[in-house]
Order: sequence, then C-alpha cells, then structure tokens
Amino acid sequence: MRRITAQPSGRAVDLSPNNPGGSATDRKLPYRKVPCKATALAHGSPNGIVFHDGETSHSVQAQERQIGGKDASTLSYPFMVAIAAARKLVGNGAIIESRWVLTTASALQFTQDALYDVQVGADTFNGAGYWYEILRIYRHPEYIGWDHNIALIKLKGHIKYTDTVQPIDLAVEDKDSLEAIMVSYGFNEDGTSHLREATYTLTADDDCVNFLREDVAKQMIIDQQGYCVFPLPGNTQGQWYNDAGAPLVANEQLHGLFAFAEHEGGANHGSVATRVFKFTTWIQNTIGS
Repeated sequence: MRRITAQPSGRAVDLSPNNPGGSATDRKLPYRKVPCKATALAHGSPNGIVFHDGETSHSVQAQERQIGGKDASTLSYPFMVAIAAARKLVGNGAIIESRWVLTTASALQFTQDALYDVQVGADTFNGAGYWYEILRIYRHPEYIGWDHNIALIKLKGHIKYTDTVQPIDLAVEDKDSLEAIMVSYGFNEDGTSHLREATYTLTADDDCVNFLREDVAKQMIIDQQGYCVFPLPGNTQGQWYNDAGAPLVANEQLHGLFAFAEHEGGANHGSVATRVFKFTTWIQNTIGS
C-alpha cells in the first residue's frame, strides 16, 4: 500500500449540535483535532466540543446520538468506565489494572487533567456506581490529528473490584479482521446514557482503506494503528463524539477502542477504532515507568 501524507489544515472545528454552520467538509469529522504545528486547545459542553487553533474557529451542526445496539449491564461488561469532565460524559474506557484505565486520546480533549474523573460499576452514566479521581493522563506522545490515538488514565487510588467492576485483558494476538462487541455509555437514540452493546466487524484490509474518505483516516489503517468499524449486514448502527474510547471486545479480550467517525453521527458510515495490540509495548512501558 502507498503511504499518504496528510497536509495540515490549520482549521478548527466546533462540534456542538447547538452551533449551526460550518462547511460540508468540517461536518465529516466529529473528532478532527487540528493537525497544525501548535497544540490545539479543546473546550467542550455536554453536547459537543469546540476546537481552537488560536486564530479561527468553525461551528457545525451535528447529531449526538449513538445509533443501534441494545442496553447492557456491567455484570456482563465489568471493565467499563465512563469518563466525565466536570461530571459531563465525554467518553469511555476500560479498566486494565486497579489504577489504570485505557481509552483513546480523542476522548480526552481538555488539557487540564483535573477536570476529569471516572465512574465504574454503573449501568447508566451518573447512576449508581463508584467514582474515582484522576491523578494523571498519559496521551501517546505522538498523538496529533488522528494517529497514535490512545491514552492511559492513572487514578489517585486503587479501584475496588466487585462483581460489576473488574479489569479486562489486552488482546494477545494481532488480528487483521474479527467480529467484536462495542460497549458504550454514549447518548443513544432513546435519549439515555445507559450502557449499550452492539456487534461490529473490524477490518484492516484494502477494502477498509478504500471505504474511508479522509487521507488521515486511511493512513491510520495503512500504518496498522486502526480498524474500520462496520455494522453487521442489515444492521443500522453508528457513533458520535461521546462514544470515544468505547471498548471493542472479543473472547474476553480488548482488541479496539472507538476513535472517530467520518460522518455527522449518522449510521453505517466510515468509523475507525484504535488497534490496541499495536500499542501493547507503549501501554506496558507507561504503566511500568
């Protein structure tokens, strides 16, 4: 496969559903972190995220609902973590050790780590569960734009394990394709933040690359950092910004984390997950440092 080099756009994108406008190109990218030399700052609300590069900002109208799937319980998925900023849902993660949560960097757009905390053991975000404060966030040092889209959260205290709170193992085999279940607290079409599960096919072949529209998304697959996330045939499913970090699991192992989508929160369009196995060494080294 040929390598594609993404050119910096220098633009900023407002993803709040309450802010109309923005170009058609902007509206493709619910998670576009500005790929410019300066570090983009992110500001958000429960309904969306505004990116600024210090010069410009753009607004877009977008759907915020997760589409498809069915309600689930932490008895089935005890590794699930809801990530909150100022107690507003911004993403998901997975418990991998008693003080460590794995997620995507795109779920953690605020620069102040102190804004975040996490909830575990809850079937619904802000429902009955356990809250833990964050000590520090470790974003992959090469994360910018869309690539190297992974992060570790270190908690101030150890998570107490129960029937509904348990860690999950990382994938021990690197697979180019598999069927996996995505689990997320992201707002759904029923207007709730109840934990929800949906089955997807993860692929990383030429068909996946050709299906995607954006060069930077294609490159993530070519570099073997990600998977295309496809609904099973006949299903209508899709994601939006607060599905970021949603674990994709198969055979009780963590294979992927939902990273971003190329659409406006609609269904059956180009979505990409971070390929967890490719970052095993970084994860182990970060936890061990």
